[in-house]
Amino acid sequence: MNQKLPLTLKHKRLVRDSLESIREYETSVVVLFYGRLFEIAPETRALFKIDIRQQSKKLLDTLTTAVESLDRFEELLPFLAELGRKHVTYGVQTEQYEKLRSAFLWALGQALGLEFDRETRAAWDQLLTIISAAMLEGAASPLQVERGA
Repeated sequence: MNQKLPLTLKHKRLVRDSLESIREYETSVVVLFYGRLFEIAPETRALFKIDIRQQSKKLLDTLTTAVESLDRFEELLPFLAELGRKHVTYGVQTEQYEKLRSAFLWALGQALGLEFDRETRAAWDQLLTIISAAMLEGAASPLQVERGA
């Protein structure tokens, strides 16, 4: 992975601003996200081993960490790789990342309404794609095999 996040300054601003905007809606965004995910991929419900409220907080914390690290992406890569390795142990299939991304983009759009214009969606889509790629790279790393997880 390129050690520098390939997002323009404008896209970084759009992602930061939209994440800040959903803080007042963060509960509803996550509720919308999980509802949509379970609708388009019912098999994913079994992957959530902890209470959905705890899972929601973890999701938002991860996104906040990612957005705060947009200018120091190389620091985020090890964190994402480890998260990818954990996902494998939880039973997440790599093809489910696409459904996760789709559900989250849909939920953001529902919460932000007109603020979630084409360019903001494109910025989030690119960021989520990069995050997924880093997690997939971690999931496939030799550390996974060595740990026997």
